[in-house]
Amino acid sequence: MNRLEDLTFVALDVETTGLDPQEDAIIEVGAVAFSLDGTRHRIFQRLVDPQRDIPDFVVRLTGIGPDDVRGAPTIDRVVEELEGFVGDAVVVGQNVEFDLAHLRRAGFRGGCAAIDTAFLARALLRDRLPSRTLGELAAHFRVERNGAHRALADAETAAEVFLALLREAWQLDERLRLQWAELLAFEQPVLAQLIAGPGASLKLTPGGWRSILAPPAPPPPPLKPADRPAPVSRAELERAFAAASRVFEDFEERPEQREMAEHVRRALVLGGRYLIEAGTGVGKSLAYLLPAALYALRNQRRVVISTHTLSLQDQLLRKDIPLVRRILAEAGFVEREDELRVAVLKGRSNYLCLRRWRARVATFLTEPETASLAAYVIPWLAETVTGDRAELRLDREAYAAWHAVSAHEADCLRQQTREVREGTCFLERARRVADASHLVIVNHALLLADAVHSGSAVPPHDFLIIDEAHNLEDVATQQFGAAVSRRAIFDALDALWRPAVRGRASSGAAALLQQSALEALSEAGVRLARAASTARELTEPLVAAVARVASRGGGEERVLLGRAVRSSPEWADVESAWFALDAALRGVEATGEEAVRIAAASSPTQHDDLLADELSGAVAGVRAVRESLERIVAGRNGDVTWAERDRDGAGVLRSAPLSPGPLIAASLFEGRSAVVATSATLFPGDNERYTLRALGLDDAETVRLGSPFDYERAALLATVTDLPEPGASGYVEAVADAVVQLAASSRGRALVLFTSHEALRAVRERAAGPLRDRGLLVLAQDVDGTPRQLIEQLRTDPATVVLGTASFWEGVDIRGEALSLLVITRLPFAVPTDPVFLARSDLYEHPFQEFALPAAVLRFRQGFGRLIRDRDDRGVVVVLDRRLIQRSYGRAFLDALPACRRMTGDLASVVRETRRWLEQ
Repeated sequence: MNRLEDLTFVALDVETTGLDPQEDAIIEVGAVAFSLDGTRHRIFQRLVDPQRDIPDFVVRLTGIGPDDVRGAPTIDRVVEELEGFVGDAVVVGQNVEFDLAHLRRAGFRGGCAAIDTAFLARALLRDRLPSRTLGELAAHFRVERNGAHRALADAETAAEVFLALLREAWQLDERLRLQWAELLAFEQPVLAQLIAGPGASLKLTPGGWRSILAPPAPPPPPLKPADRPAPVSRAELERAFAAASRVFEDFEERPEQREMAEHVRRALVLGGRYLIEAGTGVGKSLAYLLPAALYALRNQRRVVISTHTLSLQDQLLRKDIPLVRRILAEAGFVEREDELRVAVLKGRSNYLCLRRWRARVATFLTEPETASLAAYVIPWLAETVTGDRAELRLDREAYAAWHAVSAHEADCLRQQTREVREGTCFLERARRVADASHLVIVNHALLLADAVHSGSAVPPHDFLIIDEAHNLEDVATQQFGAAVSRRAIFDALDALWRPAVRGRASSGAAALLQQSALEALSEAGVRLARAASTARELTEPLVAAVARVASRGGGEERVLLGRAVRSSPEWADVESAWFALDAALRGVEATGEEAVRIAAASSPTQHDDLLADELSGAVAGVRAVRESLERIVAGRNGDVTWAERDRDGAGVLRSAPLSPGPLIAASLFEGRSAVVATSATLFPGDNERYTLRALGLDDAETVRLGSPFDYERAALLATVTDLPEPGASGYVEAVADAVVQLAASSRGRALVLFTSHEALRAVRERAAGPLRDRGLLVLAQDVDGTPRQLIEQLRTDPATVVLGTASFWEGVDIRGEALSLLVITRLPFAVPTDPVFLARSDLYEHPFQEFALPAAVLRFRQGFGRLIRDRDDRGVVVVLDRRLIQRSYGRAFLDALPACRRMTGDLASVVRETRRWLEQ
């Protein structure tokens, strides 16, 4: 390699019509050549004729329109020039593989190596920035930008960011920097030498990373529960709220918040079950955190708080809990704010297992995924005290390797491994912190998974608060259910044996065995690889047979495995294929268990039995898949089972509990002194029984606290009467026309909710052009971006119309004028052929009134709740489904909403009233 000071670098960027290199085209290329000292040598900038339309959102983003590229050279000519410009320089860029993928498709072959500034930023900065976009990095390093989303300007910025990141790397401790460089050398030798510095000699030392581990923090003192619980009085709770107004300048007195806090206090002091619906704006987080903190501190007893979304966890940690600590100190309940100890617990797979990491680095470092992961982990080990994957922000390749080094199947506590004894086991650290905390925050998935598997991830607790409780039934359906696909089977088998493919060496526990110098271990590895290969081959007949069963549904995506299906010839083929695969999987288990015994006997102390541990965990994974498959094929009582096809057309078998409520109650609520479940939308109107049954809280006391917002002033609910009913001829065309007219009247600032992706795409196809002509940008979920990207676009550019389904019905929180129009295209009834819906409907004497309607009303309330998120918000909700006012059941939907202004009329009158309402 050339001397570092002699290297030339070329920062490169392209602007394109979209994100797919196979489908989209380049519209601009920019590049700048420079040296390590920052000297710029030359620049390159070309507009490119994409020979296709440029989407509206790209024109808005880049400012490059059809007139700009008319007459510009095509990409083949530009690539030829670019190759001459780049030569054998080192290519640099932000997410540079994206740019190179587009260029390579056009024939580009320039550059001797490529370095991604996004990778460097993820490895060096990790959680110091909310994101690592080029703009965020430029701001962080105070790099002046000459524009954004233009190729040359972004290339120039990337060059400066690259140099700043190198300077950041050179500031690392020398041992850490050289360790990192040694690992990078496997995949990125140029970058490795840059980080090591001139003259450094790189040689892998697999165990050297141990010397750079961040020292463990001293364990916090454990909680010492009071022998006799001391109550928290109502007066003390009022004292805390009084302090809140002194601590928080904009604190608002909310009677509903005080009332909810009093119910939570009573539950903690007296025990019991509460189901509390607290409308938008009540401030429910503070309403349960204050009494929970007071009670936990006074009695040194733990309260577990479970949420569904990461965004709520983030809000609790970054905003609400710091506020609670300040309130408690101001009110005199604590001398120091940190006396209230709070922990966040995640599933095992989120934590790095140092034992598995040691084995992986020593054996599989030449694997691209492992080398990529190691490049992130080495600099991180010097700083992390948690071992939490979330701190790393891994790319796709590194993420694929994480499972192999995570603590997902670690049994370190029982074995008292060296890491546990030394205090370096991250999973044990997390548990110790949780054991010593007054408040422990988890998510629903972990809470239920821990209960299902009788785990010890969540520490013992008598008091449980469940926020976002309306999601609990769905999470329980997933946790108590099962799914078996080709991918699931192959993933389990890969942990034991993944055959060599496309130049990559074979891997898995069997590969470890085969590399052993001990003949018995090596032969066991050969037998294990053979058994796993047989099971892999027998997977294909099964998924093909399941796909044929799924095709019985015609156009339906999922087929219920009822008596008729299980009596069909297609199902007989499934059973035959399953029988053969089941035998093969049992053979894998037996061969794997034999290998475990040989490994344990051959080297009882070597490497802390790492090899036996790897084998045991991999065998357990195969067993879990086999048992899930057996459960679904056998049709266990109490389960709903169905068949479907994945994106590749392969069959997938799934199961879900017929009635999750009793399972939730037995797993989460039995034996607890107090349980409080809360959400902004819990009940479908007056039908409280529906929610009580779904959550397994049949004996709970229900509390309903309305929103403090003035909906009469804030919200107009308009129902359009002259559109065809859903499913009728001309319905989609009419909805598209309505969306165009309504969005034009609101000047964008609109969210349109659908109940199916098919309808969403059809409306987008018809509405995008007319709205573009009116200066509005249309963005559709999973077509033009992820939900997060679309929401951010709506926040920043009001001339936007977002089309969403599924996740957009809840969790969207856009305050102010950015969201002024909410369109509900049809009432959100469940798909009548859905297997889970069909099976659960049979549990009711009157399935429509007792099950289908309440579920739809609850979903409708959640959708309606997306509009008014703040006291000063104002907007319009338009329903395009006339059944809301023309069918008798429509009254259930209307009665479930807060009192607001309402109107009905044809589309023209609704459009006029929307414009008038928003202009007031």
